[in-house]
Amino acid sequence: MKEFFYTRKKLFFLIGMYLLLLLFVSQDAWLYDTTIAKITKVQTEKTGEKEGARGETEAYYRQTMQGILLNGKWKGSKITLKNEYTYSGVTSQKYHRGDKVFIHASENGEKLSGKIKGLKRDTYLAAVGGMLLLLLILITKQQGIFTISTMIFNTAVYAVGFHFYLKGGNMIKICNIMVLCFTFGTIFLLNGFHKRTVAAVCSTLCVFAVIMAMFHFVMYWYGDVDYSSMEYLGSVDNPAEMFEAEVMLAGLGAIMDVAVTIAAATGELIRKKPDIKFLPLFRSGREIGYDIMGTMLSVLLFTFGSGLIPGFLIRMNNDISFLSNIRYHIPFEICRFLIESIGIVLAIPISIFVSAVLLKVQVRRKK
Repeated sequence: MKEFFYTRKKLFFLIGMYLLLLLFVSQDAWLYDTTIAKITKVQTEKTGEKEGARGETEAYYRQTMQGILLNGKWKGSKITLKNEYTYSGVTSQKYHRGDKVFIHASENGEKLSGKIKGLKRDTYLAAVGGMLLLLLILITKQQGIFTISTMIFNTAVYAVGFHFYLKGGNMIKICNIMVLCFTFGTIFLLNGFHKRTVAAVCSTLCVFAVIMAMFHFVMYWYGDVDYSSMEYLGSVDNPAEMFEAEVMLAGLGAIMDVAVTIAAATGELIRKKPDIKFLPLFRSGREIGYDIMGTMLSVLLFTFGSGLIPGFLIRMNNDISFLSNIRYHIPFEICRFLIESIGIVLAIPISIFVSAVLLKVQVRRKK
């Protein structure tokens, strides 16, 4: 009974902290230098229709809105805002009563007017992010805290990496260091420091070395891919380095997941049967690998594919064929998916071999 009340108190405390977070973020306009307005009234009128490239018609709308300023020197004053948007909302957005928006305010006589810069989304992000953290702690308890610590650590690694790159650092060297930090930090923070995690780290780094060696071999003998359709091409000095950096980081998490699973399973088999031979151990690990390989490949495919859908549909809507999209606009995603998929497949035998060697050596030393 005592434990029940303790658990219930902890639940109420976490839910209360979550609600306080939402309350704080919803009232944090004073933290921003940019002027923020809350929309109180919206009038929408249709201004016309235009014919698209494929013969379809798209409606155009104009909004006249009233709002109240939440910060700045005119805080509390009323302001008039205008907005134009299309039905598809590709390059514009429809606003609703209650939305908070970033604006550029100006004074015309006694009236205030402004131009909308964008929607204030931190409340939605706090709601979703806070819910994730709340569920992690409630469902997985201590492991959830370790998971949150890992996410904070990895975010910090990204921030430090970007900082050094913007200071003029070499992109490939920075990414190599980031890979080491991600691998050691994620595996040791989530799983502790013991032989199985050492085996998982070694397996991950071995797989990473193999796929990067394959990448450099293919690039050396068959030439670089065509970077002319690469996004943000005009803002980078060396697109080949950027593509290599993307390959290095894209599937690292999936490879780590496979390595940790195989290492944990192999360690458990050796613990229960210390005299198990290598061949039966390899076969057992391979069966476990078969169970997770398809899921990991599907996750990788969905991750890469989901980011392509908006641009893919927009280009097809402008009479760019399906094959042209694949040939000219998504070769980098295809290359990354194939390379990381090879890494996931290779992670199974490499993880079994590395785990078997390290853990078997430990058993022999104990004997």
